[in-house]
Amino acid sequence: MPGEDGRLERYNRDSYERCWRAGSVLPLPGVRVATPERTTVELGSGLRPRLPIDGAVFVDVSETACAKLARRGARAICGSASALPFRTGALGALHAYDLLEHLEDDVAAVGELARVLAPGAHLVLSTPLHESRWQPFDRVVGHARRYEPAALLALLARHGFALDAFAPFGVRPRSGLLNQLGVYYLTHWPRLALRCEEIFLRLAGHADRVLVVRRADDATFLRESADLDGAVTVWRRSET
Repeated sequence: MPGEDGRLERYNRDSYERCWRAGSVLPLPGVRVATPERTTVELGSGLRPRLPIDGAVFVDVSETACAKLARRGARAICGSASALPFRTGALGALHAYDLLEHLEDDVAAVGELARVLAPGAHLVLSTPLHESRWQPFDRVVGHARRYEPAALLALLARHGFALDAFAPFGVRPRSGLLNQLGVYYLTHWPRLALRCEEIFLRLAGHADRVLVVRRADDATFLRESADLDGAVTVWRRSET
């Protein structure tokens, strides 16, 4: 991992800021959940928003990403997961794709997500799974950890969330050679790597796909996540 005591988050902020300066906004598919009469927020989208540009509020630490999202017509706010700019219980849904694993203090972050969500509201997360699958790719992209499924369930339950649904998640190639090339280019030519990613995502049609999750309880998630490299999970905030 790049570091501890704030160094990891500085590494992530600097690395992704360089990428976003060279990149363009490319919407990708996300999970749709019902949010009657309440605001839906996507946290940490960068230039890869997974919610409709005109249908959500986007919060990111990158001023570059926020500016480019705003130029596309999005409502974008510069902010971080540690201090969200929303009142307690104000949100009907909060989406955080590829975010939690980058944060040094994920316990405090989940507590802040719980604070701003209304009772019964949804939290949508995507996370890499299984520490045994840690590899150089995780280090280069700034991961603090990969999650054991049981630990993820315990972390969210601690803050009043119950699992509603899940689905496999992630577009990383299975080929070891392609992963090595990805690590090399991300390390030495991150801007070129981002451009290549944009081309790959467009050619592969990822921007046009829909993420389909299915209802599941904790036991089903634990059983079926054993073979997953990553998952998108949908959680419901406790009513109390």
